[in-house]
Amino acid sequence: MDEIIKIKCPYCGAVLSVKNQAGIETKSVTCPICKQKSPFKDFKKVVDKGNDEKTQYPGDDEKTSYRTSSDEGGTDIGTGLNFTLGKLRVIPSGPSFQLKPGKNIIGRRATQSTADFQIPMEGSKRLSREHLVIEIKKVQGKGFVHYASLCKQKTNKTFIGNEQLEYGDCIVLNHGDVIKLPDVNVKFEIPDEEGTDF
Repeated sequence: MDEIIKIKCPYCGAVLSVKNQAGIETKSVTCPICKQKSPFKDFKKVVDKGNDEKTQYPGDDEKTSYRTSSDEGGTDIGTGLNFTLGKLRVIPSGPSFQLKPGKNIIGRRATQSTADFQIPMEGSKRLSREHLVIEIKKVQGKGFVHYASLCKQKTNKTFIGNEQLEYGDCIVLNHGDVIKLPDVNVKFEIPDEEGTDF
């Protein structure tokens, strides 16, 4: 079993739990909070004060909120904007999928696909049967946080906005983010429960 170590992001100070794998010193790590990618050696190792393996976030011990970067200037997660589960919608006018807590697998519709959200691709096979995973975790006082990562190492190029998603990345999604999958785009939305229906 791999040892779990804790490291601190050099940008936002988030404490992350990662598996201590062979060769980790030569890899880059993308912080799921601030989306900044840095060599592993730039992260400071944190002394474990117990057996709690959950990721710690800036502001957990203080009454502050943190921000995640996005093209619109960031979403303040501390204000409760993410107390609703998000959904994915194929754009411009395709099916939508309500995300659930835990892991949600997105992929191409196929007989042997185990994806939760199977997108019809009309003959194209560039999208994997299990391509993207969106994991939703509830963070006390901050609501639901939605993380996107690739299901496997060998996939066709995938982007969140204009940033290419690489295997091992774990990106925090913000309302309005467009996920550019091979041959299809999906939009991540957090429904406004008090909004007007049209």
